[in-house]
Amino acid sequence: MGYSCGRNMEIHMSLVKNAVRSLILVGTVSALSVWAQPTPAPTTGDAPCEEPPSGTSADTVVSMPDADGYFNLFDGTFKGWWQSCKTSHSNGSNQGAIFRIGTSDGKPAIYSTQRGTSTGGLLMTKKKFLDYEIIIDFWPDFGNDGGLFNRTPANGRCFQTVLDYIGSAAMGGTWGEGGFPSRDYRPWAFGGDEKSISIPGINGGGEISNWTTITSKLNPTSFGCPATGCTQTDWNALWDMDGWNQFKIQFYGGSAANTGNVHMKAWFKKPNATAWVPTIQDTTFKAELVPAGFIGLQVHGGGRFGGSKGTWYRSIKWRPLDKDGVPIPQIPTSLGSAAKPKYDLQLASNAITGNIDVNYVITVQDIKGRNLQTFSGEAGHFSHMLNAKVDGWVNVQIKSSRGTESFRIQRAAK
Repeated sequence: MGYSCGRNMEIHMSLVKNAVRSLILVGTVSALSVWAQPTPAPTTGDAPCEEPPSGTSADTVVSMPDADGYFNLFDGTFKGWWQSCKTSHSNGSNQGAIFRIGTSDGKPAIYSTQRGTSTGGLLMTKKKFLDYEIIIDFWPDFGNDGGLFNRTPANGRCFQTVLDYIGSAAMGGTWGEGGFPSRDYRPWAFGGDEKSISIPGINGGGEISNWTTITSKLNPTSFGCPATGCTQTDWNALWDMDGWNQFKIQFYGGSAANTGNVHMKAWFKKPNATAWVPTIQDTTFKAELVPAGFIGLQVHGGGRFGGSKGTWYRSIKWRPLDKDGVPIPQIPTSLGSAAKPKYDLQLASNAITGNIDVNYVITVQDIKGRNLQTFSGEAGHFSHMLNAKVDGWVNVQIKSSRGTESFRIQRAAK
């Protein structure tokens, strides 16, 4: 009888312990679900539909380069950004998608989702870019189809770096948006959730749609994959399913100023990781010329944005590349303004083009000292059409944080 009573007490205590474990587990799962994305999602302050900016917009984030030559593109407001509702993703809406400012870990972030159940849109920079590298923190909900639109006009016709967190799609692949030549390369294809991928992504893409093959040629052990290339197991280890990840995207070449191949590359990593993991490394395709254009963040229209939560972006920055994809050295803020600006300017046809390593205001005069045009911009590559026809010599004045410098450049007369 004593044994039976003791045994009953032991069973009772075991049931209590199991119940406590269950409660702890439920509480842990609930706590994890709270942190599945920044919460609460912002409810006000939509970026409105606007007409594309004309000329050089003053409403642009201006920053000095950091030690690695990157400039800020997002200052916690929509300064320097506008929403285009001229693409098919907005379905003719005069409101477009929902883009709002929120916070995550005390940092400002952009929240995006569809308006209603089908209306998307593009949040675009007001500045136009030519050859660049962009880094962005990214936190999607599975089921959401996003993307980064490279050198896009207001109608969205561009080469897109896809951020498709949705079944049968991929992250960091490429897409010919709005009628560009077919450019559907997926390094893998998601299954029913973000942990399940199949490699290759699509059969028609060949090696460029095979993440294992792509990474096997790029010293994969340096970024955490086996020497034979990355697999689904590596994806599950390298990508944070419940937190922020970073994407790095390069787009260069193929412009009117530097004809030839268009180059698209993409990498990702966890924010605390040191090595970038490539998703696409395509440097060989030719296409029609792609002039400087806006950079856009997409909310896909229709049924391809079906996650229960939105998609977030933060810590957006860029640095200029030359026509071959090499970063143009920038002088960090800490070095002060003593050094003269470094530049390489040319007068070709009726445009002044070149590279300059500091934010600037440029004034162009004819040989008699009459002002032809004044324009400004951020460090990097630029191409600016002049208002008047120019033959022979012109005077060029560069004003920057390092002072003022004047010189002459020549265009041979026809």
